[in-house]
Amino acid sequence: MTIDVRRVREEEFDAWSDAIDVGFNTPHNRGDGPRRRRWFELDRCWGAFDGATPVGTLRAISLEATVPGGAFVPHAGISAVTVAPTHRRRGLLSRMMAGELGAAKERGDILAGLYASEYPIYGRFGFGPATTCAKWHLDARAAAFARELPGDVEVVDTEAAFKEAAPLYDRVRALTPGAVSRTRAMWENKLDLVLREGEPAPKKCLHALCRDESGEAVGFLRYKFGEERWTHERPDNPVEVLDLFAINVEYEARLWKYLADHDWVSEVVGRGGRREDELWRELLVNRRVAWADNQSDAEWIRVLDTSAALSARRYEVPGRVVLRVVDKDGYAAGTFALEGGPDGATCGPSAESPDVTLPVAVLGSIYLGGFSAGRFGVLGMLDEHRNGAVARLSAMFQTAIAPWCPVGY
Repeated sequence: MTIDVRRVREEEFDAWSDAIDVGFNTPHNRGDGPRRRRWFELDRCWGAFDGATPVGTLRAISLEATVPGGAFVPHAGISAVTVAPTHRRRGLLSRMMAGELGAAKERGDILAGLYASEYPIYGRFGFGPATTCAKWHLDARAAAFARELPGDVEVVDTEAAFKEAAPLYDRVRALTPGAVSRTRAMWENKLDLVLREGEPAPKKCLHALCRDESGEAVGFLRYKFGEERWTHERPDNPVEVLDLFAINVEYEARLWKYLADHDWVSEVVGRGGRREDELWRELLVNRRVAWADNQSDAEWIRVLDTSAALSARRYEVPGRVVLRVVDKDGYAAGTFALEGGPDGATCGPSAESPDVTLPVAVLGSIYLGGFSAGRFGVLGMLDEHRNGAVARLSAMFQTAIAPWCPVGY
């Protein structure tokens, strides 16, 4: 029987939602269709159907991404990608991805992005790893900071957290290249504001705001305490950071200190998804009492519109370079002349011979400044046609601080 790949219909949504849970090995979560339907954009939900049975799933989220310089660009967040083990190696993911990327391009999305559960899959679709992340640990008993940290911390209920954290996050993402917008659906899910029918409200998580001298919220924290444990008759308990962001590094440090100051707590753990390089660590008297592990790639970027993407961002140093982008799917392919600097940029198709030729996946990796063109030159993953062009490209695209996406999707 021919497998039909298309957008999901209203009457199919609950079964399609259940297929997501089966695909992620969480069949106990089936039955969440009604809640997801509140959150998911139906015209961005794709399925592969064997008769009436969904055997593949993919969805996109309409987001904005912050690019170097602070501009917001339309961004398709790819998520919920599954293919049933009974239907592997039939090109179903390729067909679903082509459907959504083509539709995203038509909508005017400049970028697409995703988090890759399996590394080898997404390069062939033009995605390249563009940001990194890590899990962080802070020895609470030794967490002394070198100077007084500003801000007062207040524990708040869920409703207050949503009311103040959502607009605060919009301020933070404007300062954070690589960040994406958080939709209301994301907040409802993260803060457990909309529960499954019959499900009690969870009570494990707490929320706190850091306020400046005027009382304005400048930092947000969501956290929970781990299982109680005692070592040699001493309390030895972790507290886990589930979400933490602030408008500057001092307020971030203030929230880490708040957690470390709890009685009975021996370690503060920032779950995977934190920056690989957390700057608040430098404010400690002894930076060795904070450390990272489980470093990994995080957000992958796929450029859909090269001219618009390269025109949208700012560049550390002024320069001009002609790029030939190779994209087998055609969305970003062509030769483009880019001229840009700290004050803005222009980019458009060009008949000039290129200075550098690179695959679209490599363009995605260097776009936010997290990886340099020089790195890929050393690896033989791009071609330099004029001496010094790769060095110029690296200098233009670099950013003072590595990009970071605080939102998994």
